[in-house]
Amino acid sequence: MLTALNDWTDSIDKGNQVDIVYLDYAKAFDRVQHDLLLAKLVEVRLNPSLIRWIDSFLSERYFEVKVGKSYSAKRKALCGVQGSVPSPILFGIFVNDVPKTLPPGVKCRQFADDLKIYASFSTSDSSNSLPNRLQLAIDSVILWSKKAKLDLNNSKTECITLGNRRAMNTYTIEGNTVGQKTLIRDLGFLISPKLDFSEHWHKATNAAKFLVSQIFTKYNSNDSKIMTLLYKTFFLEYGTEVSSPYKKCDIRAIESIQNSFTRRLLSRQIGRYLTPSDPDYLSANQRNAKYGLASLEHRRQTTDYKMILKMQLGKIDINTEDFFTTNTFTKTRSNNTFHWKAGKTKTRRNFFIHRTLSRVAISSDRPPISPN
Repeated sequence: MLTALNDWTDSIDKGNQVDIVYLDYAKAFDRVQHDLLLAKLVEVRLNPSLIRWIDSFLSERYFEVKVGKSYSAKRKALCGVQGSVPSPILFGIFVNDVPKTLPPGVKCRQFADDLKIYASFSTSDSSNSLPNRLQLAIDSVILWSKKAKLDLNNSKTECITLGNRRAMNTYTIEGNTVGQKTLIRDLGFLISPKLDFSEHWHKATNAAKFLVSQIFTKYNSNDSKIMTLLYKTFFLEYGTEVSSPYKKCDIRAIESIQNSFTRRLLSRQIGRYLTPSDPDYLSANQRNAKYGLASLEHRRQTTDYKMILKMQLGKIDINTEDFFTTNTFTKTRSNNTFHWKAGKTKTRRNFFIHRTLSRVAISSDRPPISPN
């Protein structure tokens, strides 16, 4: 997701728009033909012993259908890897050839059965060549899918256009127009044309408010350790490297979740609802300190720093040179000097790499970074 966002924000920074088409495979894991999968494993030169194990794992599998108290005859399963631990990996290997079918200027990102293809182009381009290439890419994926005996779910294939100035292009899939959306869920993140993630955080904070309310409704405890343990959840912090908010209204809305929790907990412990004029009232920062909680903004920044370190150390499968470079000097003052292309637009300046490395460059008191 970070790699895709790096491409998208860079294109927007250049004044271009990005058209993204999200393709959906119908029952992807259930439709993989075993013989085609095994042939693909041989083609990618997987260890023969492992291929034999996978063949044994997939072979001689039977199923039956139950209706009421009656059962059908047992039939041999000839396709599908659904429900097993290796399923996403096997499917990923199976569809690994998709990017090779795309024309120049079109990129592809895939995770398990989630596939998106996109192209960036100038809205002033009168030739319309790149939108045509994206249509060619769609047609290529359809052709590949038919050869692989996988069905695309045309009704769930969607398109979104990113950028400050956008020309709406029409794409088709087997004669059906691809629906143009203004909000799309991508691996759990809500993507909008401006890439500001405001709608994403609006929904996340509403859900978090409900969860906080449920904690106090379901658990009648005054023990701060128990209550803070119940509160601590990764819900608000899922993938913040991707979606960290930069609008003040969004940051305040997110922080209000923790402020509400600590205020309600303190009120419960004191035995009455506390107002700012109450002598026992504590500010949000004081309550965070009392319960050993860092602000949510501080936690997001720490998560950013950890990801940078993981990228530096090669702990994740990502090409760091697409994001930043570091010097190789040995002098103390030169260590960990990052180099990255400055952004002109708000969208690019608030992208993960730029907001984090800009903070690193000016801050001597940043949160400690260490990989998990």
